[in-house]
Amino acid sequence: METRIGPHFADGIVNAVSRSPWRTVLGALLLMVSCLLVASRLELRTELLELLPRDSPGFKAYEHQSGRMGGGSGLTVIVASPTPKANERFVDALAERLQEKVRQDGQCIAKCAPGDAACVNSCAALISYFEATSKDLHSYYASNKWLYASLPELQKAEEDLDWNIAVQSGMVEDLSGPLAASSSSDIDSAKLPTPVSPSPSPSPALAAAAPQKNAALGLRQMLAQWDAATAKKDSYPTGYFSNPASSENAESTQLAIRIVANTSLGGAGGDRLLAEVMGMVATLNPASFDAQMEIGYTGDIASASDEKKALISEAAWATIAAALLIMAGLVLYYRSVWALPIIFLPAVLGVSVAYAFAMAVFGYINASGAFLGAIILGNGINYPIVLLSRYQDFRAHGVPPEQARRSAVANAFRAELVGACVAAIAYGSLSVTRFRGFSQFGVIGFVGMLLVWIAIVPLVPAMLVLTERMQARLPTALAWLRERPVSVREDGARSGVISWIAEATTRRPKWFLGAGAVLFCCAALQLPSYLRDPWEYNFDKLGSKNSQVTGASFWMRASLNIFGRGNNIAGAAMLADNLEQVPKLKKQILENDAKDPQGKMLSEITTIYDLLPGTPHEQQAKLEVLDSIRSKLTERVVSQLSPQEQRDVALARPPETLRVLSPQDLPALIRRRFTESNGTVGTVFYIAPLANVFFTDGHNHLRMSATIDNVTLPDGTQVMTASRSSIFAEMLKSMRRDGPLASGVAFGLVSVVVLLASRSKRSAFAVLLSLLFGATILVGGAAFGSKGVALNWGGHTSHFFQSETIHINYINFIAIPITLGIGCEYPFNIADRVRLLGGDVATAVKRSAGAVLLCSFSTVVGYGSMMYSDFQALESFGKLAVFGELACVFGAVFFLPSLLTVVAPKSKDEAI
Repeated sequence: METRIGPHFADGIVNAVSRSPWRTVLGALLLMVSCLLVASRLELRTELLELLPRDSPGFKAYEHQSGRMGGGSGLTVIVASPTPKANERFVDALAERLQEKVRQDGQCIAKCAPGDAACVNSCAALISYFEATSKDLHSYYASNKWLYASLPELQKAEEDLDWNIAVQSGMVEDLSGPLAASSSSDIDSAKLPTPVSPSPSPSPALAAAAPQKNAALGLRQMLAQWDAATAKKDSYPTGYFSNPASSENAESTQLAIRIVANTSLGGAGGDRLLAEVMGMVATLNPASFDAQMEIGYTGDIASASDEKKALISEAAWATIAAALLIMAGLVLYYRSVWALPIIFLPAVLGVSVAYAFAMAVFGYINASGAFLGAIILGNGINYPIVLLSRYQDFRAHGVPPEQARRSAVANAFRAELVGACVAAIAYGSLSVTRFRGFSQFGVIGFVGMLLVWIAIVPLVPAMLVLTERMQARLPTALAWLRERPVSVREDGARSGVISWIAEATTRRPKWFLGAGAVLFCCAALQLPSYLRDPWEYNFDKLGSKNSQVTGASFWMRASLNIFGRGNNIAGAAMLADNLEQVPKLKKQILENDAKDPQGKMLSEITTIYDLLPGTPHEQQAKLEVLDSIRSKLTERVVSQLSPQEQRDVALARPPETLRVLSPQDLPALIRRRFTESNGTVGTVFYIAPLANVFFTDGHNHLRMSATIDNVTLPDGTQVMTASRSSIFAEMLKSMRRDGPLASGVAFGLVSVVVLLASRSKRSAFAVLLSLLFGATILVGGAAFGSKGVALNWGGHTSHFFQSETIHINYINFIAIPITLGIGCEYPFNIADRVRLLGGDVATAVKRSAGAVLLCSFSTVVGYGSMMYSDFQALESFGKLAVFGELACVFGAVFFLPSLLTVVAPKSKDEAI
């Protein structure tokens, strides 16, 4: 029997909670419920902006722009049915509901005193504006189409008009046909060119080159050209945002309403707005308009909602499934249901305190913290598992319950303390980073793991006393619920498998060390190429898979089909400090783009002036030509035309109301896209990428960020410009910078803890080598995944274990420091048991390996449940974490005992 070694102050704690177990447990339950109530107010923010360091240039520039442009997140409602008129009626009905909501919000805000932000916020005006039809845009282009023709086109139109009038008057010969029969006396000769002598027999070449005599003085053709030019800008002739007609459908079958919110992307306001719009749609009952009508939601807000739902639901189901499997494993191992509350109470308390802490300090959790509770639960139950196993070992050897409780706490204290320290350090190492996707997770995880360790000393002994009392009081009819006395084999192991592991690793240690060395070398060979750039750049592998099929991403295709043409202003919104900077920024960004060593990325930069019919000077020149055209269309000239031609001329005649247009004259549908929240028009502009530039590739975000972020003008002025690419690029740059930092800190600190806690150099060396073994297998295995094993049999190649490389992303990276913590915790637990048993490696394995394997089982189940997540970043975390867990448990149960056997002291006088 091992000697009792441990701090004697623990005896006092164990004795105290054993005398008052109900007070201890009720106090813990009260604290847990209180923390859960606090944590229930936590908001989940899935926006990637919440992962970035607040002092990063990209974050600051993006926030600067968001502050001046408002929330800017969007929600698009797609209305689809085979009946176009039904779609239009539904859009009109929904627009009325939205307008009423905007009106009510406006009335609420109007009642607030100037500067009363609290009152304004209470009004919850979520809609900045919405767009249901393009009728204003259609009217604008119809009224100003003449100005949107180019100056050369207008000059050519005037020349053709002169020719047609001259031909009609008989002043010149129509070289393309017979002479006109019109009399010159019917024409206002003062308006006509000087007559020329007709050529009796024009040459074929001259006839082909001459202007043609056209109906309606050629204005019918000119009008068609002008209409075609404006149709390129206004491609919604029905006045609704619709998909283009196809050969299958002569009319559009999908319409859209675009809503721009006052809320930031990923916030709770977006969820409320989506819920409100869905409620409006439900009350309208789409089926009453058309039985086949479908309503879809897409845009930033719907996409963020999909990601959030996927994350929450998957995390919840993963936690439930893992908990059920873990409970089944615990019951089978301990052969008792009474072990469940003993093990789970401290872990659940730690999770609740961690999330309450998050609420008090942060007020929200980001995407990486959504599944933190499941991880704390999976890792946290390791400590009560070890403590309960030690208690049962003492009981199996005939130690009375009271003494067994004290001895279990005392003997497990060092191993539990070191395990808690290295786990807390593994989480805490993330807090030294600036990347909030890591640092917030690290701080919350550190608190949770520390609380679990603090809770086990009072709670496990108290729960042992309570469960034993409750079993003793069970009536005879329920005696089957009582725990059976713990029994172990003669060699001290709980099962034959554990006995075999102990005997095999101590009798044939070189076999296991050899196998470990082969695995280690295979993994290490992959490290140089993998570590050069292990990051995940394919953003399609991070989000929800189902969203691509049924959610916002599915309806996004319909939205792009509707808005990807006509008046759609494509690209990322940018912002200048003032109007004078806009052309300078446009020029500088294009120059930056031209310097990209991988080639140009931008197709165009659109300013509000690009949507006007030219500069004021250019417009004035067009107006002079149009005035001249109008002056030629006298009453006498028009009266010689047929009634139909006269109607055509009237439609084509430039109105006298035409004038030089400014940005303020543009319809709201266009103007507000270039307007700041304070009403300043024109400082917003848009940058559109080339069609072959895809932003599912993170490399392109990095390139775009280098081109457009925080642009420095030639005079040295730096303008805080940013886009969504800035966020993705900053995320990648932050992970590149902070990932190695967190890993280095975690490895260094856990090594220090092991060195300080170990009583001998041999023990410390064995534990650290096991840690290095597990970490190398983890990272090398992630790289090795894409290669697999290929065998050729008679010309046929078979692939085994073929899978993609597990690249590092903003969620699965967390598995690395966690694995470093586990890589110390498991082997130290066994090494410390060897110390307590005076260097008897085989007995230590027989008495500890079962608990370690059970801990590993529970952790693997927890991580493994995430491998089936719809959220792909979480799925990759599950894969990486499971791989690391298996590597660590192999290192602890097989590699470390073999190593301790080989490097065992030559005499019993040498300390283990």
